[in-house]
Amino acid sequence: MKSLIVNADDLGLHPGINAGVLRCHRDGIVTSASLSANGAAFEEAVHALKETDGLAVGVHLTLVGEAAVSPRDRVPTLAPEGRLPGHFSTLFRLLLLGRIRQAEVEEELVAQVARVREAGIAVRHLDSHQHVHLHPALFPIVLRVARRFGIGAVRAARRVMPLRGLRPCLLALVARRSWRALRDAGLRSPDTLLGAAETGRLDEARLLRLLSRLPPGTSELVCHPGTGAVAIGAAYPWGFQWDREVEALTSPQVRETLTRQGVRLATYAEL
Repeated sequence: MKSLIVNADDLGLHPGINAGVLRCHRDGIVTSASLSANGAAFEEAVHALKETDGLAVGVHLTLVGEAAVSPRDRVPTLAPEGRLPGHFSTLFRLLLLGRIRQAEVEEELVAQVARVREAGIAVRHLDSHQHVHLHPALFPIVLRVARRFGIGAVRAARRVMPLRGLRPCLLALVARRSWRALRDAGLRSPDTLLGAAETGRLDEARLLRLLSRLPPGTSELVCHPGTGAVAIGAAYPWGFQWDREVEALTSPQVRETLTRQGVRLATYAEL
């Protein structure tokens, strides 16, 4: 039996991302989305989610690149000017040097999940922007946050596919370790994580190749759809091909391939 969670990250960061995610749920194969509580388009995303049926939602824990949800005086080492570190490498370096208090990290993550819950959104899982929650210093904090809010699933994986490039290989190591910790704690995660090597470049051809190698069990495809790549890129100059991901995720050929292979589309709530 093969099941596939198709999770769109970065919901709430930008109106174009919101539009792309919702289109890929309505007209394509996206079953789940991760909502950033400190995104500039958070309120717009919440309003849209309340008018959308069937899209499961997780919290996209965001410790880099955005403003903190917590008041500045509550997170002085994590967000000294009210802004979180700009990149995961900066966050990890400051953690290694002991310049960020872990208690502040926990306070900020609690505030982010609480903001989503208080907006009336049911939270099905936790993951993170740039996968920082899998860092060995941060993952125990994420487990505590999950338990605090009764959230039963967190993104990790026994395997990452494909292993192409340094970052997916490093991600595979920490994801497997985190997957074991989740199982020991009685929490759930997919067996396989797909799409890390294709981040920002998931076109139809790449997606069809991933689906042709889908292993048994439950896999998660991480994707980043958006509508209006020029506008999104002005705010987030990552070089992502947001519109192409929309085309891939709404492709009739992709849907036909899933049907032909007997793949069941699923959400974190079904783990």
